[in-house]
Amino acid sequence: MNRTKWNDKMSAAIPDEEFFYLVTLLHIVTPDKLASTNAQNNQIMEFCKNSGIGIKEYLPYNKTHMEWKEHFGSKWPILKARKDEFDPKKILSPGQKIFNN
Repeated sequence: MNRTKWNDKMSAAIPDEEFFYLVTLLHIVTPDKLASTNAQNNQIMEFCKNSGIGIKEYLPYNKTHMEWKEHFGSKWPILKARKDEFDPKKILSPGQKIFNN
């Protein structure tokens, strides 16, 4: 995809490269295979990170404020400014820990 075709006003997290690819892995998972599928996904993500491949998950499961900040990358300042403007008390969506340290 060409980054210039994206509206920078959207808060969708995309890599900072000029051109990037969208790759999806869709698994059919039964409850007994959930742990091994999650482990495989984590291996893929770790490989990409260690190889310097700029990646963004569609539905990330980030556990910390810093992981969210890294996920949004260059869009973090605008996302934070919007949060400060429209939810200054940070009462909306506290469970994701995006804005609470």
